[in-house]
Amino acid sequence: MGRITMNGTITVDHTDGKIEVQDNMIGAYQLSLSAYFKSVFSVSSSYASVKIVGGTFRGNDLGETECIPCSSTPDWCKTFFLDFIPGDGTILEISVFDYNNGSTAYKIGGTRIKAEEVLKRKVVEVPLSNSLSNVLSCRLEKSMIGTEKGDLMFHIRGLDMNNKEPGPFGLGRSDPFYEISKKNPDPDAGGGESWNVVYRSKHIFNNLNPMWQSARLGLPELCFGELKWPLKITVYDYNRKGKHEEMGSVITSVEEMQNRISIRGNADRMQALPVTGRIRGRDLNTGFLCVLKASIGPPGDRKTIHGGRKVEDSKLSAWFCFSLLVLLVLLPLIVGLSIATEEEIKVDRTPLTTFDSYYEDYERDLNATLRGGTKSGYLAGHHTSDPQTKALNWLTTQDGGSSITTNSTSDLLQRYAMAVFYYAMDGDNWNQNTTFLSDASVCDWGSSYGDGVTCNGAGQVTSFRLFNRGLTGPLPNEIGLLFSLKGIYLCKFMNTVATIVMVVSLIGRFIPITQQGTTSRVYLQE
Repeated sequence: MGRITMNGTITVDHTDGKIEVQDNMIGAYQLSLSAYFKSVFSVSSSYASVKIVGGTFRGNDLGETECIPCSSTPDWCKTFFLDFIPGDGTILEISVFDYNNGSTAYKIGGTRIKAEEVLKRKVVEVPLSNSLSNVLSCRLEKSMIGTEKGDLMFHIRGLDMNNKEPGPFGLGRSDPFYEISKKNPDPDAGGGESWNVVYRSKHIFNNLNPMWQSARLGLPELCFGELKWPLKITVYDYNRKGKHEEMGSVITSVEEMQNRISIRGNADRMQALPVTGRIRGRDLNTGFLCVLKASIGPPGDRKTIHGGRKVEDSKLSAWFCFSLLVLLVLLPLIVGLSIATEEEIKVDRTPLTTFDSYYEDYERDLNATLRGGTKSGYLAGHHTSDPQTKALNWLTTQDGGSSITTNSTSDLLQRYAMAVFYYAMDGDNWNQNTTFLSDASVCDWGSSYGDGVTCNGAGQVTSFRLFNRGLTGPLPNEIGLLFSLKGIYLCKFMNTVATIVMVVSLIGRFIPITQQGTTSRVYLQE
C-alpha cells in the first residue's frame, strides 16, 4: 500500500523494502461519475462508491457520492480525488446502489476499470455487471489547470424567477433549486461542449425569490483551480418524481461571481447575474441570481460539502398525500373566496427590500434608457412585441405630455407604467374611447363615463377604474411601479383575482378589486 509523505514523495511499502517514487512522477486526478438506468417498473434513488483495488494505492477507499432521489439518469456532484503512477496498473472498483427509499441499500451493479484507460480516453462508458441496460459513465482528468487552491464560500439568491407551476387560480409557485456545472476541458463524443455538475442546492418550496443556503466548494473540483474557468449555473423547478423543469441558466466564472457581489442589499438587480430561459421558443430573461457572497478561504472538510447519502425526500410521499387532502378540502373554499363579497385571500409577501430595490432599479434603468438611447437593465430583455417595448416607444416618440428635460424620472416612470398596463390589456381594442395615452396628465386619463385614473394631491396614481371595456390579458408587473396605488377596479375582466395575486406577491401591498359588482380584497400577509 502507498502513502504520500510530508515532503511530497510517495512511499510504496513492499515486503522486500521501501521504494520512494519522486513527486514529479505522479499527478493528482479527479474522477466524476454519472449513470443511466433503464427500468420500466421503478426509478432508483442511487449513490456510488469507489475503491482502489489494484496498483500502488490498492485498498484505498475513496468514499461515496451523494444519493440522488428518483432519477434514472443520476449525475453525481461528488468529485473523487486520487493519485496513481502511470503504468502501475491502478484499478478502480465502482459500485452503484439503490437506497430503496432511504431504508436499505440494494446493489444495482458494479464494474472494475483501469484508471489509466479512463484517463487516456477522458470519458468511458461501461455496463454495470448486474444489467447490460444500466450504464456507468466515468470521467478522469487532471485536477489542476490553474494555480488557485482553497475553497470558494458562496451564497446565492434568486429573484423574479419565471413561475413554472402557477396552478389553480395562479396561486402556485415553483420550487427552485440550482446546479453549478464546470465546463469540461475536452469536448464530448460529438465534438460539442460538455458540462459536469459539481454542486446542487436544496430546493425551496413555493418561492420565486429563493434564498438558498450558503455553501462551500473546493476550487480544484469547482474550476480546476482556474478562477476564469467557465461555470454554468442552472435553475430548476423541483419535481418529486425527478422530472425537474429548467427555469433558466447563466454562464459565469468564479472571477465574475466575485465581481458581481451584491452591494445594495440582497435584491441588487444591477449587480445580479441575469438568467436566460426558453419561453415559447424564444430566449428571454427568466430571473436574476444575486451573489451575496463569493470569497476564497483555506480548504475545509470535504465531508461537509456533499453530505453522505441521505435522501431528502424519504417523507415526501406522505407530505404529498397530506397536501393533496388539504387541497381537496380547501379547493371549494378558494373558489368561493374568488367571488365572495369582501373576502380575503392571503399570499406570501416578497420581502420589502425586494420591492424597494425593484422600484429603484427600474427608475434607474428607465432614466439610463431615455438619456442614453439604448435599452438598459429590465428594459433590455423585452421583445419588440411586448407591452413594455410598446410603452417605451410611445414614451420616447409619441408622448407629447412628457419630456426627459422637464419631467422627473418618477413622473416618467408613472406614465410608462400606465402605458404598459394599456398595451398589456389590449387597449387599442377597448370597447369605448378613453384619453389613455393622451398628452394630458396621467391623472386626467379616463372617459366621459366617469371611470379612469384617480390621483392624490401630489399627482401620484392611487387607483383606477375601468368598466365594460373588453380588457384582456395578464396584469403586468409594472403595476408595482405605482407606489401610491391603493385600488384597481375592473369589471367583466376574466381571472382578475389570479392575476392580481401574482402582481401583489411582487409589489408588496394590498389592492382591493371590484369584479362584476362584487369586491374581493387581496392583501399580503405580514
